[in-house]
Amino acid sequence: MGGTAARRDQVARAFHRESPLHDGPFVSVDCGSDEERLRAALEGWLEPGEAKEPNPYQAAERGTLFLDQVERLSLDSQRLLLVLAQRLGGAAITGGDAPCAGRLITGNPNGLAEAVASGRFLSELLDALDRVRVQLESA
Repeated sequence: MGGTAARRDQVARAFHRESPLHDGPFVSVDCGSDEERLRAALEGWLEPGEAKEPNPYQAAERGTLFLDQVERLSLDSQRLLLVLAQRLGGAAITGGDAPCAGRLITGNPNGLAEAVASGRFLSELLDALDRVRVQLESA
Protein backbone atom coordinates (compact mmCIF):
# COMPACT_ATOMS: atom_id res chain seq x y z
CA MET A 1 0.00 0.00 0.00
CA GLY A 2 1.05 3.56 -0.61
CA GLY A 3 3.58 4.74 -3.16
CA THR A 4 2.86 5.34 -6.81
CA ALA A 5 1.14 2.91 -9.14
CA ALA A 6 4.51 2.24 -10.81
CA ARG A 7 6.16 1.48 -7.47
CA ARG A 8 3.34 -0.87 -6.39
CA ASP A 9 3.71 -2.64 -9.74
CA GLN A 10 7.47 -3.03 -9.19
CA VAL A 11 6.93 -4.57 -5.76
CA ALA A 12 4.27 -6.96 -7.09
CA ARG A 13 6.63 -8.03 -9.90
CA ALA A 14 9.38 -8.66 -7.35
CA PHE A 15 7.06 -10.97 -5.39
CA HIS A 16 6.16 -12.74 -8.65
CA ARG A 17 9.83 -13.21 -9.63
CA GLU A 18 10.61 -14.81 -6.28
CA SER A 19 7.54 -17.06 -6.20
CA PRO A 20 7.21 -20.68 -7.35
CA LEU A 21 4.98 -19.30 -10.15
CA HIS A 22 7.74 -17.08 -11.60
CA ASP A 23 7.70 -19.00 -14.90
CA GLY A 24 4.04 -18.09 -15.39
CA PRO A 25 2.77 -14.75 -16.66
CA PHE A 26 2.40 -11.58 -14.61
CA VAL A 27 -0.95 -9.92 -15.38
CA SER A 28 -1.60 -6.41 -14.06
CA VAL A 29 -5.06 -4.83 -13.79
CA ASP A 30 -5.96 -1.27 -12.78
CA CYS A 31 -9.22 -1.82 -10.90
CA GLY A 32 -10.13 1.84 -11.26
CA SER A 33 -10.22 1.80 -15.04
CA ASP A 34 -10.75 -1.85 -15.94
CA GLU A 35 -13.38 -3.15 -13.51
CA GLU A 36 -15.77 -4.42 -16.21
CA ARG A 37 -13.12 -6.65 -17.81
CA LEU A 38 -12.00 -7.85 -14.37
CA ARG A 39 -15.58 -8.63 -13.40
CA ALA A 40 -16.01 -10.68 -16.60
CA ALA A 41 -12.79 -12.53 -15.78
CA LEU A 42 -13.89 -13.25 -12.21
CA GLU A 43 -17.24 -14.56 -13.44
CA GLY A 44 -15.38 -16.74 -15.96
CA TRP A 45 -13.15 -18.25 -13.27
CA LEU A 46 -15.98 -18.87 -10.85
CA GLU A 47 -18.60 -20.08 -13.34
CA PRO A 48 -16.65 -21.30 -16.40
CA GLY A 49 -19.71 -22.66 -18.21
CA GLU A 50 -21.60 -19.41 -17.69
CA ALA A 51 -18.97 -16.93 -18.92
CA LYS A 52 -20.42 -14.29 -21.25
CA GLU A 53 -17.11 -13.62 -23.00
CA PRO A 54 -13.56 -15.01 -23.04
CA ASN A 55 -11.57 -14.41 -19.87
CA PRO A 56 -9.19 -11.52 -20.67
CA TYR A 57 -6.90 -12.48 -17.78
CA GLN A 58 -6.89 -16.27 -18.22
CA ALA A 59 -3.08 -16.31 -18.45
CA ALA A 60 -2.93 -15.37 -14.76
CA GLU A 61 -4.17 -18.86 -13.87
CA ARG A 62 -0.56 -20.08 -14.24
CA GLY A 63 1.12 -17.02 -12.78
CA THR A 64 0.29 -13.86 -10.86
CA LEU A 65 -2.71 -11.55 -11.07
CA PHE A 66 -1.89 -8.08 -9.69
CA LEU A 67 -4.91 -5.90 -8.91
CA ASP A 68 -3.97 -2.29 -8.28
CA GLN A 69 -6.37 0.24 -6.71
CA VAL A 70 -8.46 -2.63 -5.35
CA GLU A 71 -10.42 -0.21 -3.15
CA ARG A 72 -12.11 1.17 -6.29
CA LEU A 73 -13.94 -2.09 -7.03
CA SER A 74 -17.70 -2.14 -6.52
CA LEU A 75 -19.05 -4.27 -3.69
CA ASP A 76 -20.42 -6.77 -6.25
CA SER A 77 -16.96 -7.19 -7.81
CA GLN A 78 -15.45 -7.44 -4.33
CA ARG A 79 -17.78 -10.37 -3.55
CA LEU A 80 -16.58 -12.17 -6.68
CA LEU A 81 -12.97 -11.41 -5.79
CA LEU A 82 -13.53 -12.79 -2.30
CA VAL A 83 -14.60 -16.16 -3.72
CA LEU A 84 -11.53 -16.23 -5.99
CA ALA A 85 -9.25 -15.29 -3.07
CA GLN A 86 -10.73 -18.10 -0.99
CA ARG A 87 -10.15 -20.59 -3.81
CA LEU A 88 -6.59 -19.39 -4.29
CA GLY A 89 -6.12 -19.96 -0.58
CA GLY A 90 -7.10 -23.60 -1.08
CA ALA A 91 -10.73 -23.47 0.04
CA ALA A 92 -13.37 -25.44 -1.85
CA ILE A 93 -16.35 -23.11 -2.02
CA THR A 94 -19.11 -25.55 -2.93
CA GLY A 95 -19.25 -29.30 -3.49
CA GLY A 96 -16.78 -30.32 -6.18
CA ASP A 97 -15.12 -26.92 -6.62
CA ALA A 98 -11.37 -27.29 -6.79
CA PRO A 99 -8.98 -24.61 -5.60
CA CYS A 100 -7.55 -22.44 -8.37
CA ALA A 101 -3.89 -22.22 -9.27
CA GLY A 102 -2.13 -18.88 -9.33
CA ARG A 103 -1.21 -16.00 -7.05
CA LEU A 104 -3.19 -12.87 -6.27
CA ILE A 105 -1.49 -9.62 -5.27
CA THR A 106 -3.36 -6.41 -4.56
CA GLY A 107 -2.19 -2.83 -4.27
CA ASN A 108 -3.82 0.33 -3.10
CA PRO A 109 -2.66 3.91 -2.57
CA ASN A 110 -4.16 3.92 0.95
CA GLY A 111 -4.78 1.43 3.71
CA LEU A 112 -8.14 -0.27 3.49
CA ALA A 113 -9.22 0.03 7.14
CA GLU A 114 -11.06 3.33 6.51
CA ALA A 115 -12.82 1.87 3.45
CA VAL A 116 -13.92 -1.13 5.54
CA ALA A 117 -15.14 1.14 8.37
CA SER A 118 -17.21 3.21 5.93
CA GLY A 119 -18.71 0.13 4.22
CA ARG A 120 -16.93 0.70 0.88
CA PHE A 121 -14.76 -2.42 1.21
CA LEU A 122 -15.69 -5.88 2.49
CA SER A 123 -13.99 -6.77 5.75
CA GLU A 124 -14.01 -10.46 4.73
CA LEU A 125 -12.12 -9.55 1.56
CA LEU A 126 -9.55 -7.57 3.51
CA ASP A 127 -9.07 -10.59 5.78
CA ALA A 128 -8.62 -12.87 2.75
CA LEU A 129 -6.16 -10.54 1.01
CA ASP A 130 -4.11 -9.19 3.89
CA ARG A 131 -1.33 -11.79 4.16
CA VAL A 132 1.87 -9.81 3.58
CA ARG A 133 1.72 -6.05 3.89
CA VAL A 134 4.31 -3.77 2.31
CA GLN A 135 4.07 -0.09 3.16
CA LEU A 136 5.61 2.12 0.45
CA GLU A 137 6.60 5.72 0.96
CA SER A 138 4.30 8.28 -0.61
CA ALA A 139 5.66 10.14 -3.60
